[in-house]
Amino acid sequence: MADKIPKKNSRIADDFLDETEVITRILAVMHAFKEFDLATYDWRKPFDAQGVDSLLATALLTSIEAEFHTIFEDRVFENFENLDQVKQHLVLDHNAF
Repeated sequence: MADKIPKKNSRIADDFLDETEVITRILAVMHAFKEFDLATYDWRKPFDAQGVDSLLATALLTSIEAEFHTIFEDRVFENFENLDQVKQHLVLDHNAF
């Protein structure tokens, strides 16, 4: 009988990238834009509800891709509504580092 493979912790993408690191690095990218108030930004609110237009959202997402050395598939990229979704995607993305 085969042993059950233990489930990987969903908060950890691999041995080096965890949720707190993802958050910290996204905050660093946001800080570089100088357009976000990091103290009051709500990661669960949609971009447009926080005054982030589509051009700024695209620039932010491509900067996050560069920070994590990954590329979001077009269908994924276009469906991100907030930063919480981006964070969850990166935590589960085993190609991000």
